[in-house]
Amino acid sequence: MNTFNEIIKLVKASKSTVILTGAGISTESGLPDFRSDNGFWTKNKPIQFNEFLLSEEKQRLSWERNIELHSLLKNIEPNLGHMFVEKIIGLQKNNFLITQNIDGLHQKSGVPKNKIIEIHGSAIKAACLECEAKQNILDFHNAIKFQGPLPKCTVCGGVVKVATISFGQPMNEMDMMHASKIVEESDLMIVMGSSLKVLPAGKLPNLAMQSGSKLIILNREKTRYDQSADIVINDELQNICSKLIDEL
Repeated sequence: MNTFNEIIKLVKASKSTVILTGAGISTESGLPDFRSDNGFWTKNKPIQFNEFLLSEEKQRLSWERNIELHSLLKNIEPNLGHMFVEKIIGLQKNNFLITQNIDGLHQKSGVPKNKIIEIHGSAIKAACLECEAKQNILDFHNAIKFQGPLPKCTVCGGVVKVATISFGQPMNEMDMMHASKIVEESDLMIVMGSSLKVLPAGKLPNLAMQSGSKLIILNREKTRYDQSADIVINDELQNICSKLIDEL
């Protein structure tokens, strides 16, 4: 049995598959990796969370960058990797997706919102830092475009931010607890397009193996878990998924 057949066999036999995706799945749609040598953070100094809280100038800069990202995302569509994920999530009621990505492409591909944990948040949403109420992100874009005052939370009057986890900002504990619980209860974990270097997401494969799950890693570059995984393929996700998607 070849490696691709083994993957299909494991996926079909699984009663609870969890998929972890990273930047590599979106770069194949044309979205630059934020952390790569040519990535966004090499050209734009990250805004620390404390800086954002203390400075309206930094808040406005953050919103300007979000407008730029939204403009980029308008022209980017989910690829074969996203479609492969969507197909697996639909196979069983206990299949879930954990993503490090903030671009919303998994939702765009058809994965239901209640099947996704965005552990780094979402760049297409806005939320109050005080009461966590969701806000209309376009109100903040318009404030920047027309040089108006930044709106406050419509519920409590607090400061509103793009709903991503910024540098220096604590992770959402509920999201991480939920992700860990799903991983512990899974019988198969598939990592797609993640270097597994960014923590705490990078520790989830170890949690899966400790819980007795099978581990499949599909990534262009090698990862620190390759030696321990049950199946590893180092290649472009488009190449891998093209050989798998029609077999599900």
